[in-house]
Amino acid sequence: MSVKQWFGVALLFAMVGSAAGREPDVHVDLAASNAIPRFFAIPFVFEDGNLDCLEARWTMTVSNGLLYIRHLNLPPIEQPTYHIKTDPIDDLTYRLQYVRPTCHVDIDIRQQVWSDGGWKSLLVMEERRPSLSEEDRLQAARRRLGDLALAPKQAKPLTQADVDKINEMLRPKGPPRWMASTMSIGFPFDAAPQSCMEVMGEYRITKNSFALALFAPLPGELNRVVMDGADLDEAHARIYLTHDDCRFEFTISQSVIRDGQSIPLPLHPLPDNRKAPVP
Repeated sequence: MSVKQWFGVALLFAMVGSAAGREPDVHVDLAASNAIPRFFAIPFVFEDGNLDCLEARWTMTVSNGLLYIRHLNLPPIEQPTYHIKTDPIDDLTYRLQYVRPTCHVDIDIRQQVWSDGGWKSLLVMEERRPSLSEEDRLQAARRRLGDLALAPKQAKPLTQADVDKINEMLRPKGPPRWMASTMSIGFPFDAAPQSCMEVMGEYRITKNSFALALFAPLPGELNRVVMDGADLDEAHARIYLTHDDCRFEFTISQSVIRDGQSIPLPLHPLPDNRKAPVP
């Protein structure tokens, strides 16, 4: 399935190569003047196209220095065929993992700032750092909450009339066909600059591929970023979103589960003419 089929609109389709340790194979400046609004996408394809792997489509936003992923379930609401993990794998990296019994897709996320002539990765939120003890993480959470931790004790108890009023406010309006469910997951880093970037895009996972797409131009500072993409090694792809002295780093891989073992899939080799626009 092509990226053009995925989004149903014109894309700048930047094919990626297979060598690591070089300049990005894909470099797209969405802040540059564009006469025709369009999606810009960076796709990666993995070798095995006959996997019983997951398919997913999520919205990604960055605002006030914080990255979120969001998903909207419209009726009829179906149970997902996968589950999600978002645990840090070290003090600098969140791992967003989509898991099925037969396979999983990993997206490792870092936030970085330009400092002293190089990119410096920020620490994940203190209360989630793997290097800290459980007690240290608990103390960090208490420090971050501060006086908010006492608020429930000082607040006036809710009466049954208050509860009924809140329930009425939250009750869906209109027929059941308008009901929907949403899911939102944030990835906070300590000391993240609030002026990092403003982004709204989406990424899509298919049975053997991954693609990140942003739409531009948009008003104001929204999506005025640079997208870079390249193969990190034979089994890992990497995408950067950069704005001035701030960037997000995404490392993508896909693995299958065979005989209880997780086996990384190689990226699909592509011809040398990697940069090909789709009209």
